[in-house]
Amino acid sequence: MFLSENQAGCATLVVIGGLFLLMALSGRTLESVRFGDWEFTMSELRRQAAEQARSGLTEQAQATLNILKKLNPVTDRDPEVHAVEISLFENRVVDAVEVARREGEEVERHLDAGLGRPLAVLVAQPDGVRIGVFAAYALDESGHVEAASLDSFVRRAREVDCAAYLFVNGTLHQEDLARLVDGIQRDGGQPVGIETWASTADSTSLRPAVDHLLARVRGPQDGRATIPPQ
Repeated sequence: MFLSENQAGCATLVVIGGLFLLMALSGRTLESVRFGDWEFTMSELRRQAAEQARSGLTEQAQATLNILKKLNPVTDRDPEVHAVEISLFENRVVDAVEVARREGEEVERHLDAGLGRPLAVLVAQPDGVRIGVFAAYALDESGHVEAASLDSFVRRAREVDCAAYLFVNGTLHQEDLARLVDGIQRDGGQPVGIETWASTADSTSLRPAVDHLLARVRGPQDGRATIPPQ
């Protein structure tokens, strides 16, 4: 970056470096610091990370969060930061669906779809089977979601025009995930697959899970979803 003409980026790095230095000298976290006409605050970093996440700049947003957490360790308990991490997790899930797409297949993105609607739909070929993909997470560190919200999710999800569902689990507790799966599959509902990621910052290939669901849709549907251990 310093070899480029990106003056704003260079100045940002200098300010960030100064923040680390001042934090080390003072022995405490900082809420803001000023260098001439430049002032960097923790709220500004949170805002930047949120904007980057909304724009699909996943790696940049993650880097901004990493800086914020180093400057202020208690950030892990900040609801605004957790909301950004959820957005990044959703971005990673949609990106993983794109990577899992094979030639001739389509991916429909629905990042703002709302409760019970898939983040993305993979349309498999040659028969156009629609696989709805969801990100499973809790809104806080408990890992749980209120029963009423789970029931509303199930009710809306069963109305989606998809032949099968794939849940990518990041932080949702297994009991709540099982409630979602059982609710969707009851009374002959569509088959459900589960893919568990080690953390919301990691990702693995979704293609094996997609292929398994396609086999269940196209063949005898006598299998049920197995929830991997966390």
